[in-house]
Amino acid sequence: MTLIALLNLTGWAQEGRFTGMGQASVMLPDFWSAFGNQSGLAYLEHPEIGASYYNAYQLWELGTQAGAFVYPTRTGNFAASLHRTGYSLFSKNQMGLAYARKLGEKWSASVQFDYLYYHQSEQTQHKGAFLIEAGVMAEPIDGFFIGAHVYNPTRVKLSDYQDERVPTLMKAGLGYYFSQWVVVTLEAEKDLEFKPRVKCGVEYQAVTHLFLRMGLMTQPNQFTLGLGYQLKNLTTDIAFVTHETLPLSTQISLKYSFK
Repeated sequence: MTLIALLNLTGWAQEGRFTGMGQASVMLPDFWSAFGNQSGLAYLEHPEIGASYYNAYQLWELGTQAGAFVYPTRTGNFAASLHRTGYSLFSKNQMGLAYARKLGEKWSASVQFDYLYYHQSEQTQHKGAFLIEAGVMAEPIDGFFIGAHVYNPTRVKLSDYQDERVPTLMKAGLGYYFSQWVVVTLEAEKDLEFKPRVKCGVEYQAVTHLFLRMGLMTQPNQFTLGLGYQLKNLTTDIAFVTHETLPLSTQISLKYSFK
């Protein structure tokens, strides 16, 4: 297996709040939508900045660092994001610029332009490509959200050797707030090269600033647990992800809102 294939198998780990909810996030508006469905950024009213670290399977070589900054304007919201998986000898890096806008009171849409770069120092093989991703999100009924997102719909080619291409990923899902304290989400995800995945999650606001989360993913079967705490403008999230055969993965995220 090539290093690029190994990095692609790790995927882009979802960030922040959503990891604890089984990564079922395509339908929920949030700062962390910068790494899932950028249409959710259209609902933000203040600038926000955040960073996250994901320790995949307790292997620092597969650790993921991510950060984003969102800036709302009257004509729509803009975001810049960075995402890196790997270490000095081999890594997958992505820089993104997103634009999200509300389309009336019930709908929002987004587009993001990415530069994806694979670094392999030992083999001196560096591969890069420009690609796009796009999404939509809606709240047709109060408390009921739907969303869809596609990553790399044009199937950008990395090299002619074995027709190597950047993975194309499609997601769609729905979520419902049973009350102001409880939200449940369900999402289907399809990589063109793999079987579909089903994800579901739940978030419960135990007290004013404390959130408890859990989720489930298939292909492979994985359980998640998460905890979030908000202290004025600062929010921190911690999540744990199991695997059928590999060690536990952990994540910690921080977000600050300039209110």
